[in-house]
Amino acid sequence: MSLQLEQDAQVPLQTHIDEFSSRFAIMIFIWIVASIIWITNIDAILERVVQIIDPCIEECTNLYEPAKWSEIRWLSGALLGFITIIPVIVYQAFIFARPGMMKNESNWLITWLVLGSIAFIANVALTVLVIMPYLFEIGHNNHVNLGFAAKYDVVAMLTMAMAVIWVEVLVISGAIAMIIAGLNGLLHEGNSRWWRLRVHGIISMLILLSFYGHFSLSISLMIVSFSCIEILSIPWIKSKSNLQISSPEIFDEFGITRKILFAQCECNNDYIISEDSISSNAFFSFKSICTSKKEKENLYAIINTNKFTDFFIFGCNSKSLNNQIENNLFTSKCKLRNDMSNHNPKNFIDLEHYTLNTGFLIASLQDPWSSEQSISKIIDLVKENKDRNYIINASGRDISIDGKIDSDEILIHIKKENENAIKSELELIGCKYRIWES
Repeated sequence: MSLQLEQDAQVPLQTHIDEFSSRFAIMIFIWIVASIIWITNIDAILERVVQIIDPCIEECTNLYEPAKWSEIRWLSGALLGFITIIPVIVYQAFIFARPGMMKNESNWLITWLVLGSIAFIANVALTVLVIMPYLFEIGHNNHVNLGFAAKYDVVAMLTMAMAVIWVEVLVISGAIAMIIAGLNGLLHEGNSRWWRLRVHGIISMLILLSFYGHFSLSISLMIVSFSCIEILSIPWIKSKSNLQISSPEIFDEFGITRKILFAQCECNNDYIISEDSISSNAFFSFKSICTSKKEKENLYAIINTNKFTDFFIFGCNSKSLNNQIENNLFTSKCKLRNDMSNHNPKNFIDLEHYTLNTGFLIASLQDPWSSEQSISKIIDLVKENKDRNYIINASGRDISIDGKIDSDEILIHIKKENENAIKSELELIGCKYRIWES
């Protein structure tokens, strides 16, 4: 199951399959047409390429396998046809994938497609014009020094050039994918295993399929590919994500590890709690998550990066926010908690009043904490604020507190069965309190 972003259309899976099929068919058709056009002029092009890579001063190449020459002609035509339609491929791939991607993911995709295409074309030109002529010249000089007669199979030379180009393209594509992912904040220490498994896995599979008759060569090429990509992407593989938030791990009553994220939606409110006020818990402040698509996407990225299991949000004036994000949080294996959804700064006198009541509300939360832990945290806060008066709400219901709390009062939410324990502790500390009356 994947995230359903606001810009995503609610359409059946078959619609996506049909769209993919039509776009893929268009690209195949254009590729075939472009390849056929190149085939009509391929002999002159291959003759020029052979002249470039021929290491002899006088021509020393020959055609020993005429049947293979037709294969080389068609492969070369297909390669040139593919290069010709690269802009179409980039456009079709991006248009198809963009609606289901977050902004940083779409930035990664378009950058990878564009840079990968440029690198592919540059690599073909560099290999044919510089690298292969240089390598063949070195080999030719060695042959001459050993006393061999220089006679080279043109099919073998072109096949070797294509194989080198293919391996270079795979390695460069993988390296660019990892580097761009790191620059866009998608690759970091926390998910580097995910990226490496897929990039190395795909490249290794393609190498094995391309050189299936040469196992030793395939293993060598895979080692070279792995080493090059790892070296180039190591700064991001070892780096921390800029979305990393320190969070204590809590064990619930079933021994399951839970990570809690508290967040406020500022929503044009006058009172904004600072991060230092909730330093013992993971906390993040959104400007207006209820109206900003970018901030919703940022929330999903934060939760996926840090593997949060519970999400509390407060301070938001929108009544539809929870419905907008609940399904995506569920997909990310994170539970949306509504315990603080009615907690709004507009109900309090000033920032200090709002901050103190927020701290007490967080302390009163249960699940994954136990009743005993909740009471203990509340009492610790009470001891730090002995000069305050307290209101005990043991009704177990969401209440409207607008205008019903004085500036020196703090509301304590507690279960009915724990009411007497809280009263006893407040009396022992010497704090005044009253019971909430709706």
